[in-house]
Amino acid sequence: MKAFEGMGRTWETKAFEVRDVIEQGDKVALFGSFTYRGRDTGREVTSPFSLFAKIKNGKVFYIQFLEDTFGTSRTVKSASP
Repeated sequence: MKAFEGMGRTWETKAFEVRDVIEQGDKVALFGSFTYRGRDTGREVTSPFSLFAKIKNGKVFYIQFLEDTFGTSRTVKSASP
């Protein structure tokens, strides 16, 4: 949970849209996009994302999240001189 707390301190979520959901038994995949604003820099980025999750006994036990990490990292770092 500390990872999510850190994300909340770093970014403000301006938009989050799930476009597609695929379910196959105990596996779920979501596809969409989000817009983050860096709290310290004010820079925004819109990134596609995908999330893959595995469920056991009604609880998520595995998550894999993919995003444009280059784009999101630019919202927290100052530009190179």
